[in-house]
Amino acid sequence: MGFKIKPAASDAINKIPGDLYIGFVDSLYIDVRGLIIAGLAMILAGLISAAASKNISLLYCTLFMALVLVFRLAFMIAHAKSLPSESVAVAYNRETKFLVGAVLFMFSLSFWTFDAFVATDDAFTRFFTSAITIPYAFGMWTRSFATDRGINAQILVAFVPLSAAMVVAGGWYPWMIFVGFIPLFAFIKSSSTRLKATFQAEVNARIQSATLADRLDTALNNMSHGLCMVDAGGRLILANDQFRKIFGLSSDMTLSGETVGGLFRKVIQPILVPNFAYSQGVRALFRSQGLASDMTVPIETRDGRAIEATVHRMSNRGTVLVVQDVTERRNAEIKINRMAHFDAVTELPNRHSFEISLATALGPDRGERPITVMFLDLDNFKQVNDSLGHRTGDKLLLEIARRLRLIVGPEDVVARWGGDEFVILHHCEDNAPTTPELAGRIIDAIGNPVVIDGSDVIVGASIGTASAPDDGLTPDALLSNADIALYAAKADGRRGWRAFETAMDTRIQVRRLVEMELRTAVATDAIDVYFQPILDVRTRRVLSFEALARWRHPVRGPVSPTEFIPIIEDIGLMEEFGVGILRRACAACLTWPEGMSVSVNLSSSQFRSGRIEAVVSEALNRAGLAANRLDLEITESTLLDDRCETRGALEALRARGCRISLDDFGTGYSSLSYLLSFPLDRIKIDRSFTIGLGVRERASILVESVAAMSRKLGLTVLIEGVETEQQMAVVERLGTIAEVQGFLFSPPVPLSGVAALLGRRPGRAAA
Repeated sequence: MGFKIKPAASDAINKIPGDLYIGFVDSLYIDVRGLIIAGLAMILAGLISAAASKNISLLYCTLFMALVLVFRLAFMIAHAKSLPSESVAVAYNRETKFLVGAVLFMFSLSFWTFDAFVATDDAFTRFFTSAITIPYAFGMWTRSFATDRGINAQILVAFVPLSAAMVVAGGWYPWMIFVGFIPLFAFIKSSSTRLKATFQAEVNARIQSATLADRLDTALNNMSHGLCMVDAGGRLILANDQFRKIFGLSSDMTLSGETVGGLFRKVIQPILVPNFAYSQGVRALFRSQGLASDMTVPIETRDGRAIEATVHRMSNRGTVLVVQDVTERRNAEIKINRMAHFDAVTELPNRHSFEISLATALGPDRGERPITVMFLDLDNFKQVNDSLGHRTGDKLLLEIARRLRLIVGPEDVVARWGGDEFVILHHCEDNAPTTPELAGRIIDAIGNPVVIDGSDVIVGASIGTASAPDDGLTPDALLSNADIALYAAKADGRRGWRAFETAMDTRIQVRRLVEMELRTAVATDAIDVYFQPILDVRTRRVLSFEALARWRHPVRGPVSPTEFIPIIEDIGLMEEFGVGILRRACAACLTWPEGMSVSVNLSSSQFRSGRIEAVVSEALNRAGLAANRLDLEITESTLLDDRCETRGALEALRARGCRISLDDFGTGYSSLSYLLSFPLDRIKIDRSFTIGLGVRERASILVESVAAMSRKLGLTVLIEGVETEQQMAVVERLGTIAEVQGFLFSPPVPLSGVAALLGRRPGRAAA
């Protein structure tokens, strides 16, 4: 609850600082003893005047003075017990009460004198009262130095009754008003104002000096740098807290007057600074004379900190020493330098560092020593990341890096090129293994299982090599040719080694041309969307269509999805590609009869971006298609990741109304836990089981068991790859499979062929 100050109080506050104002007011109440002595003297004088003149009115005036005195004493004693005043508002109220008492007492004295002139003709009484009152009134200018208010009121209550007394006396007495009273009270007014201003200015100056000193002290002690000033004789003048903290000096240790050299030699150097740093740097701070500019000396401490001391000479006035702990900056520079040259995951040299090493090895000092660049790519590493997560992938990379370091020679350089690629600079010395031997050792070592978090993780390695001088004499040529050889090794079936051959360049160029063409095809929607019908097993009516990607190369003709989709995945365009297929499939479904739906395949990479919900929503909204007409097919690789984000995205899409199908069930890991832990509506039994229906009993048993179990779990069962009536008869006989798909009914057709399939009457079809 705030205290509201009156406007007058606010004016008083604005004139001087609040603390100073409170001090002024409190000073009015300090001299209680003086007030008692002066008051008793005035009362005694009043009693003497009443007795001398034998006038009762003078006695009444004396009693009034005594009453005012008692009032003032009671208030001053009460105030003295609660010094200092709590706030400016409290001080203002106390000042007001003091002024009221001062004005009343001054009025009682001057009226006492006036009464003496009116009530008696006794010369002694008149002289006695005037002699008492006029000096007391004159003393106002010293008593009122602490307050601006009330001086005019005191002058008025003193001047009016005294002037009236002079008029009553008549004769020459009225001239006292002009000769004595007016100059006297003008002097009181001006002197009081000047004394107040002088005192105030002095106090303000001291306060400002103290404030500046306090601020300087606060600023010095809150600096991030340590600072000390040294006089021309080398003795400390001052040192801030940070200086003490950096050098481990106790706060109670007196530094002023201590020589800096002695301080460093006796206290700092033995504990903190190694001998070599002291001898090379610290002495220079105090023995160098006539420095033209500041000098900075780095100091490494015994406890591993880095300190910079900068000395600034001030001609003949001494020295300022600025000290800062730069440990964090030094560590950051080391970290940045390491980041610039080393890989954070494997702690191997990175690509930039390897290029520097290769350029050095191919420099003019190379001599005749042959060198080989070996590009190494991990086989199936992407599946590890997809199925077990990136943390497991990082642990695998770290172990591969450890194995590579153990295999290569001491002069060889192993670096991480990026992703799952490593590169090795092999110096083909006489006693070193040959390139084929080294490649074989690496492939064998990497092929051994890696135990990560209790599980065996197995990957392979493909290696491509290029040697100088036969395959190039520049870093770019060797790296490019080793990369081409790596492509060839991977094309040969992986887990192998190939050295660069000139003929390889043509094949790699073809692959790269295909990549560029696919980039263009994805960007321009040149990859077509075909649709294969999904039928009801019982009625053989078309229920929906699965959207499938088909690419017709302008030269090679139709290219199998098993060939071009992995390339799209490799070059990182799967998300963009998937968005285009989904958008066109939704637009096509809108043209079909109500209730007809479309199935679209989603890859695991589309879930990793975290945008799959937004992508599906955008495709549905753009086409104006109801969510229950879209079936999203996912593979086991998506579920293997088992991330909360994947599960959450599937649940959100299902809640929106989309159906979720598990594609290619029966291949891969085929964990039954998927059927319980993930929001699924349908499973699609892979075509590899369909081939054995009616031919291999085991295939029929497996299909029947999976279908029966899934149906009891409330899942719709679809079987793919039905191509013969014999297979269809087995499906119908099982009675647990609801939907069927395959070439028996129709191959995938372009959108223009969908209408014909929808118009065809259901019945038995020929293969």
